[in-house]
Amino acid sequence: MSTGAERLRRRAQAIPEAVRGFRAAELSLPELAAPPRFVVASGAGSSLENARLLVSLLVELGVPARCAPPSALLGPPGPEAAEDLLVLFSQGLSPNGRAPLASARAWRGVVLVTGAETPADPARARALAQLAEAGGRLLRTPAPAEAGLLLRVVGPLLGALAAIELARALGRSRGAKVPWPTLEGDALAAALRDAAARGRTLRLAAGSDPLAGSLAILAGGVRAAGAGGLARKLLEGLLVPLPPVFDLLDFAHGGFQQLFPGPATVLALLAPEAPEEERLVDRAEAMLEGARHRVLRLSARLPSPYALLEHEVMLNELLLASVEARGIDPARWPGQERDAPLYALDAPAQEEVAPAPLRRELARLTWPELEALLARGADTAVVPLGSTEQHGPHLPFATDTWLADALAAAFCARVPEAVRLPALPFGCASEHLSFPGTLHLRGETLAALLEDLVASLGRHGFRHVLVFSAHGGNGELLREAAGRLARAAPGARVTVCAEPGRAAAALLARAAELGVDREAAGHHAGEIETSLLLALAPAEVRRERMERGRLVGENDAEALFYPDLRANAPNGVVGDPRGAEASRAARYLEAWLEVLLAEYEAAKKVPCTKGTSQP
Repeated sequence: MSTGAERLRRRAQAIPEAVRGFRAAELSLPELAAPPRFVVASGAGSSLENARLLVSLLVELGVPARCAPPSALLGPPGPEAAEDLLVLFSQGLSPNGRAPLASARAWRGVVLVTGAETPADPARARALAQLAEAGGRLLRTPAPAEAGLLLRVVGPLLGALAAIELARALGRSRGAKVPWPTLEGDALAAALRDAAARGRTLRLAAGSDPLAGSLAILAGGVRAAGAGGLARKLLEGLLVPLPPVFDLLDFAHGGFQQLFPGPATVLALLAPEAPEEERLVDRAEAMLEGARHRVLRLSARLPSPYALLEHEVMLNELLLASVEARGIDPARWPGQERDAPLYALDAPAQEEVAPAPLRRELARLTWPELEALLARGADTAVVPLGSTEQHGPHLPFATDTWLADALAAAFCARVPEAVRLPALPFGCASEHLSFPGTLHLRGETLAALLEDLVASLGRHGFRHVLVFSAHGGNGELLREAAGRLARAAPGARVTVCAEPGRAAAALLARAAELGVDREAAGHHAGEIETSLLLALAPAEVRRERMERGRLVGENDAEALFYPDLRANAPNGVVGDPRGAEASRAARYLEAWLEVLLAEYEAAKKVPCTKGTSQP
C-alpha cells in the first residue's frame, strides 16, 4: 500500500471521532433585521457539494435558496446581494474558495463554514478579517488539516453535517417545521462506525476492486440532490470521469443505455424512510446484465438527510479497496501543482507561484527541486527529533515522532524559507527502558548522528539549520551538543532548541485556558498528548485503555522520570488522558508552534558568527 493510501485510510478512520466533536448547538447565525430574500450558498471543490446540499434542504423546508457557482461570486455582487444571506463553504480557506469574502460587506449577512484554524498565511488572515469587518459569522467544523492528498474525506463530511444543521437553523428562523431529528455526538459517531463496518462487509463481498468498470449513482429524493459529494469523491479518489447521479426513475432515460454496453458498477443509495425505493432498485438491477454489471446497495440506517453521512463512510471503504487494488497513490495525481493559475488566485498568473508547503518536505523532493528551492531562498533546514518510547497503554511508540513531524509541518507552513526533514524516530529515552519496546540512543550516538546530518545540510547550501525535539528527554543532549553541531556546518547558522521546558510551560498554560486541570494535562501521555494524537492519528489511540496515571505538579515532574519512570508511574502515564478531545489539538499545536517560531525569530536577530550555535 502506498504512503498516500495509508494516510487516506487513517483519515477515513478519523471520521467518527471528528463527528463526535461536532456541536450543532454551537451554530449561530447573523442577527438580521428581517429574513433574507434568498440564501445564496457557494463553495469550491467538495465544498460546492455541501452548498448544493444546503440549498436542496432549504428548498425542501420552503426557504428561498439558490446555489451560486464560485466563478459567479468573483466580482462585486449586484445590488440584490444587500437583501441576501451568503453561506460560503471552504474547508481550508483555499484561495479560490475564499475569494467571495473580498465583497463580504455587500451582503446582508455572511456565514463562513470552514475547518481552517488559525491562519497560516497573511492571505487567509486577511480573508477572515474581511468576514469580521462585515459582521459575518465564522462556523468552524472540527476537521483536521487534510493537506497532501487530492481527496479529502473528513472535512467534506463535516461540511455536509454543517449543511444539515444550518438548514435546520435557517428553516426554524423562518418558522418552518423541520422533519428530521437532531443527532449529535456519541450517537452519530456510533452510527458512522457501524456504517463503516457494513461498508467493509460489502467490500469483502464485492471482490478486490469493488468499484470496477464505469460508475453511476442511483438515489431518490434528497439523497439524489446530495449525492454530488459522493460522485466527486470517486472522481478525485479513483481519477475517473465524474460519475453521473441518476434519480431512480430517471435511470431509464439515457443513463441505463450509456452504461449497458460495458462493465459497470452502480451504487444505490437507500434510506429507511423510503422502503419503496428497494423495489425500484430491484427493477433497475433486473435491467442490467449480471455478467458485466453490478449493483452495490449502500443501505443507511439513519433517516435522511443523515443517511448521506452513512453513505459517505460506506463508500470510503469501497474506495480504499479500489485505490489499493489499482495501485493508486492519493498523494500523486495528474497535473500536480499545475493548478496555480486557477487555484492560487492571490498570485498573478504570469508570475511563478511559490511551491506549496508539501513541496518543501525533503523526503518528497527530487534533487533538482531542492536545488531550485535553495536558489529561491528556501535555505532553512528544519530537523525534528522524535523518539520511539512507551506512551502508556493507550498511545503508540511513535507518538513523539508524529508530534515532531506535525510541528515541523506547521512551522514550514508559517516560514516560507523552511524545508523540513523527516522526523528522527530515535532519541535519548533511557528513562523509559523499563517498558518493553522503548528504543534508546546513547547521547554520544545521537550527537554524532546529528553532527553528520548538519554537516550534510551545510554542504548542500542551507544557511540556517533549526534542530528541535518533541521528546523532552533529548533536551540535555541538545544543550551539550549545540556547539559541536554549529562547528559541523561552519557556513551556516545552527539554532538548537534545547529547552523543552518552554514548550511544556506553553502547553500547560494553553490547557488551563481550555479548562483542563494542570495535573490531568500531564507531562507524558496525559490529556495534552492524547488530544493531539486524537487529531493526528485517531485510529491509533486505544480509547478503551485510557487510564489515569501519576498526577503531579509542574515542579515535581522531572524527578519522576529519572532514572526510571516505571518505578514512579507503573502504567507509564503522567497525567490523565480520559478527558482528551481532538477539538483541543489545534490550540495545543498553535501554542507549541509559537514557542518554536519565537526561538527561530530570536536566533535570526542575533548577529551570527558562522560556526557558532544560537541556542
